Amino acid sequence: MPAVSTKPTNENDKVEKNRDHYVSLLAPLFFPSDPTKPDIVQLFSSLLRVVGMEDKGWDPHAESRAFLEDLNALFQLELPENKFHDRELTVWRLGLLFYSHVIEMAAPYEVITNLLRFRLGKGYSPNPFYGFLREDQRKRFKKTGLFPRTKIDIINSLSAEAGLDIGTIFDDFVDPDFRNAIAHSDFIFTDSGFRCRRDHGFSLFEKSFEEVDDLIAKSKAYVGAFLGLEREARRMWGTHAGKPMAYDPRYKGVMEVLVDDLGFMNGFKVHWPNGSDSYYRRTENGVEMVNCSLDFTHKTLNLFVDLYARNPGTFSPLVEQGSDPRYTDLATGEPTTWSP
Repeated sequence: MPAVSTKPTNENDKVEKNRDHYVSLLAPLFFPSDPTKPDIVQLFSSLLRVVGMEDKGWDPHAESRAFLEDLNALFQLELPENKFHDRELTVWRLGLLFYSHVIEMAAPYEVITNLLRFRLGKGYSPNPFYGFLREDQRKRFKKTGLFPRTKIDIINSLSAEAGLDIGTIFDDFVDPDFRNAIAHSDFIFTDSGFRCRRDHGFSLFEKSFEEVDDLIAKSKAYVGAFLGLEREARRMWGTHAGKPMAYDPRYKGVMEVLVDDLGFMNGFKVHWPNGSDSYYRRTENGVEMVNCSLDFTHKTLNLFVDLYARNPGTFSPLVEQGSDPRYTDLATGEPTTWSP
């Protein structure tokens, strides 16, 4: 077979144009006009993908980032001819791996769905899809999990309810037949493009190199938009580190944004006036989760305040009458104070 004359699109105008469009559609989720309603803890939980306690090596989203970065780096290499007989076809095959991985990645679907739930006041869940499944789908979920198409259908429904057009992003590049052909190794490249035999009882189909390139390019634009917004949201919240925020007007909790070494938000802590804390933090070494737990019934993250005062004063049910509030210090070492 003669060498293919083109390679899959990488960083060109097509990718950039679509990425800018997808950013404009997704940005309202990552940067809500009022992040405190109904509860900023649910927004932070969505951005940080709160799932409970984990030790090191249990975050597939981190591996997906590294995997896609490696593939992008391979796209840039000039492959040696003595090792790769059809070098340009090799790059197309890498493109299929990239496309398939983007379609299957769980974290983007989960984050987008939880951010939609936050916008609609539907609470947070580490499995944000389950409550929207039919009974037959729930039974199937217990056996096989959820296919991307089901997740996308739920996102489309919530997006429409929120008055957004996020679902149109997936319409641009998610092709179930194309995805299945790659996933089941039921394809071949020909002189003119991609061909699927579909020998399991369905009719064959073909796509030109141009059509395949369009799908790969738009998948790159989508995942680039998602990862860029996710990073920018955590960078923006990271600028609030060291700045205590009034969180709970009754108990007088004070919210603190926790950051990593680069200044990106990687957790949050609520200081209570009785000297206790509730916090969640995601790091490369795992998850720290203290005095908080997932509440599946009320679709949120419960924060525990430790002991109530026996004879509370007017400041807080956690502070004894006639006593001053006792907050733990901020991560900077500065004292924590209540300022509504």
